[in-house]
Amino acid sequence: MSFMAPIHEAGRPSLQLAGVPKTPLFFTGPPHALTGLIPLVNPSDAKLKLRSIGVSSSSLKGSARLPLASMPFYARLQPGEQAHVPGTFALDPSTPPGKHPFEITVGDTTVAAEALVEEVVDLRMSPGQITLLAGSAASFTRTLVVENAGNVDLPTGEVCETPIIDSNDLIAAMVAGINDSDKSTVEAMVKGILLKWGDMTPGMLITRRQAMVLHPGQKLAVEIQFDLPPTLKPMRHYWANLQLYNATLSVDIYTTANYGRKAASHGRKRESSR
Repeated sequence: MSFMAPIHEAGRPSLQLAGVPKTPLFFTGPPHALTGLIPLVNPSDAKLKLRSIGVSSSSLKGSARLPLASMPFYARLQPGEQAHVPGTFALDPSTPPGKHPFEITVGDTTVAAEALVEEVVDLRMSPGQITLLAGSAASFTRTLVVENAGNVDLPTGEVCETPIIDSNDLIAAMVAGINDSDKSTVEAMVKGILLKWGDMTPGMLITRRQAMVLHPGQKLAVEIQFDLPPTLKPMRHYWANLQLYNATLSVDIYTTANYGRKAASHGRKRESSR
């Protein structure tokens, strides 16, 4: 008959660090998922579990922007077993990239550790999609909420240009490109489609906004001006994707029956006034 070794789960952990490391323990990754290995040993004759590890720092904050106290952790070692057990914890998302010292405590032993925080670019825009109904006007202003959820500064310029795509002409360009292309090779046909598609691009969507630097954790309401070209045709559906860092704003543009003549006149007046 064999007997299973008892499992001890006391309020105070019995697992120990496997020696005192002469160099810091390293945890690497983005602020929300710093991962490292912790050397542990079970010096007893029973199975032992560990469910948390003490973490402290004079400068680092946790994900809720509160002082670090502990990290969730699970280890289960057999009697006499040693192992490097992976652990993961989270910091304030705005923690700047670079090296940050902290301490880890297991039982009665505290050792030095370093968090090697990676750069995170995370710009968020809300709403993520807007609609412009273009009648006699060719310029529109919309308010968007932008947030820097990463850990590096994000500078933005005053003007951005984005190609406008005619949703109807996508299919027309493909058919026309195939008909007009050299059909001897696939490459020639693809080239013909792309050339025809480029010819049907109606112009650029120009966005204007106040230049700024969005700092980590900063959230602002920003007014953005959208200027349409006078070359759009009436009663059509266009779209554009405004890309800013990792964020994308989808813009649907619908022109009414009176867009072409009045928008073109507006565009000429604006050019003559410069």
